[in-house]
Amino acid sequence: MMVKTAILIINWNNSFDTINAIKSILHLNDTALFLLDNDSQDNSVEEIKDFFSTNSIKYSLIRTNEADGYRYNEEKVVFVLSDSNKGFAGGNNVLLKCIIQNKEFTYAWLLNNDAIADNLALNALIYKMNEDDRVAFVGSVILDFYKPELIQCCGVKYYKYFGVSKLILKNVNWLSLDKTILINQNADFQQGASLLVRLSALETIGLMDERFFLYFEEQDWQYSAINYGYKQALAPESIIYHKGSVSTNNKKHLFFYYYNKSAMIFAKKHCSLFVRNIAVIMLCGITIIRSKLYIKSILFGFRGILEGYFTKL
Repeated sequence: MMVKTAILIINWNNSFDTINAIKSILHLNDTALFLLDNDSQDNSVEEIKDFFSTNSIKYSLIRTNEADGYRYNEEKVVFVLSDSNKGFAGGNNVLLKCIIQNKEFTYAWLLNNDAIADNLALNALIYKMNEDDRVAFVGSVILDFYKPELIQCCGVKYYKYFGVSKLILKNVNWLSLDKTILINQNADFQQGASLLVRLSALETIGLMDERFFLYFEEQDWQYSAINYGYKQALAPESIIYHKGSVSTNNKKHLFFYYYNKSAMIFAKKHCSLFVRNIAVIMLCGITIIRSKLYIKSILFGFRGILEGYFTKL
């Protein structure tokens, strides 16, 4: 049977990056693009449609209320318009529901709209996935878009007593790195900027928890999968060039709010009461240090901690 991959990209007020991301994957065989606009308030939708028209790319245009019953018909592009901003988890869930019901695809590849995929990125992800049928998630090596010799991450480690995650090998020079060390990094999860998902596993694992609006959603997803005997892995030959932090760029207070809120929801789901109470204290201190004493960021960060801690599960 032919392996078919659905590529999922979400746009929000950033058609320029989204179009460049699309350009990097449209040539791939045995794939279809499922693109969701997350209720952009700029001209994104028209600009993306113009790109498709100018390049003679046929696409189906539907709204989120049509996605559940959508029948895929071998289109290269399915463009879904959302009537609200559903965040990363909610937006991808809309697309995943659309894909799963059609039974045409083996894998879904979540790709950030501010990322550019190397020509061999997807093949390397699939090759790694095929090595072990208990692997449900495979991530890429994420390099800095502006300084491609530098690593953004090769997987992520979670520090539960601090309530934060750390990108593995961040800012290490990729060109001079001994690639054999990637085999033993032992990441806790793979970053969602480029994440291949085994669709058959979702029948057991389920979709992403939409209480995570930004940050920690893919971490929660992969942690939940462990409970069902699934694993995650890094594909060292899969390379992605990623800008990063576009959603909250120039709005650092929102980063602290969303990150801290999601961090506490995650701790509440996966850690003991003792651990998450320590994490509250540590995350408050980390927020003060990271914010460089910027009062607005501190206040938004503390608000995120409180809202996340008291979120009902």
